[in-house]
Amino acid sequence: MDIRSVDPRDQTWELDQPRYRVYFHDADGASDEYELHGGDVVDVLTWAQAQAQMAGRSFVVYVCVPGDGLGLVRLQGSDPNAR
Repeated sequence: MDIRSVDPRDQTWELDQPRYRVYFHDADGASDEYELHGGDVVDVLTWAQAQAQMAGRSFVVYVCVPGDGLGLVRLQGSDPNAR
């Protein structure tokens, strides 16, 4: 991990109420996907961990980034189907 100080004036925009996507994967790689809005990342991670534990699945959490189309930034987890 690389850590450095930053100048906050280089920021040009921010999202105050982002949407999140959570993808749950079973042992075969099949997935269920959900979009969450109205909470912060701690709320989303808490929900995802509880759901995954109940069903014995892994999960990946992304924040949705609007732009020229929808982009996703991975926050936690990894997609077992990714190469």
